[in-house]
Amino acid sequence: MLARGFADAGLETRAIDLSASVGFPVELPIPFPAPEEGERGVVVSHINPPELLAWARDTEGRPLEGRRHIGYWAWELEDAPADWVPAFDLVDEVWTPSAFAADALRKLAPPRVKVSPAPYPLYLNARAAPDRDRFDLPKDRVAALMAFDLRSTAQRKNPWAALDAFQRAQAKTGGKGYLVCKVVGADLYPETLAELRARIGDDPSIRLMTETLSASDMAALTASCDIVLSLHRSEGYGLLLAEAIWQGKPTLATGWSANVEFMDAASSQFVDFTLIPVEGDGAIYRAGRWANPDVDDAAEKLARLLSDDAWREGLAGATARNGHVSFDRDAWLGMIARLLPSLAKGQKG
Repeated sequence: MLARGFADAGLETRAIDLSASVGFPVELPIPFPAPEEGERGVVVSHINPPELLAWARDTEGRPLEGRRHIGYWAWELEDAPADWVPAFDLVDEVWTPSAFAADALRKLAPPRVKVSPAPYPLYLNARAAPDRDRFDLPKDRVAALMAFDLRSTAQRKNPWAALDAFQRAQAKTGGKGYLVCKVVGADLYPETLAELRARIGDDPSIRLMTETLSASDMAALTASCDIVLSLHRSEGYGLLLAEAIWQGKPTLATGWSANVEFMDAASSQFVDFTLIPVEGDGAIYRAGRWANPDVDDAAEKLARLLSDDAWREGLAGATARNGHVSFDRDAWLGMIARLLPSLAKGQKG
């Protein structure tokens, strides 16, 4: 999305897929050529500090030599890890997908490194047509979607709270809803997948999806549902929720962290929460605090979304008026012009 946004801003854009070299090989559609030998320009590396340090070590820093380097880093808590500090030596500037993430990184950044929020250009994504038949969604139910990547940890994505809230809302509404639980990375976390299967049991109103979907297929699934639900503990941006708003869907999510920057009261519902210490996730999130969403509050609000068709449709209609920079081409291009003023004036990117 960032590369496409740069191209939309009129910048000569090159791209390299680093997924395999940082341990997460995926097939990324890259519609841009790789930089030619000796070609100069600004480098924007879209990898977090641990991967950036490894990449710089493996390449002996050659891709960065003599170039202005912007690190695009994402973080999901109020305080970034102290072991990210050495990566600031490799960058001239840092961008983040949200003000929430930028605030966390500014606490670690040396004075010479400016940290700026630069949210993703969601406006570039096509709005998919709904196709409930394709995904075998019942036409007589209100379909809610929860989706998460287990590599981002189940503790942070918190699917258990969403499942509880949905089943309580089902009881309140007499079974008006249908929940699609879309999981990425299930093959890497078989124990968590087994827990999800056991938790869902034989509930016919919940469908567990583990098949791989392309970005366009995922957009079609989102467009085919009526509500998007996320009772996360913290987000550094909240891509699924932003994509849902762009697809014209009401969102119901924990009212804390980066997602509150683009969710608005006209089209979204915020779930009450309390802040608690981070625990149970030593692999990535080792300290600090995050949100514990109020499942009762979520169930009440979800029950209304499931049962009040006119209200839900009004929220859906209001998504078109969301003025966040991610959804506004002129605003996004203006942001890039401010962040890259020399390039915006016509210099080579």
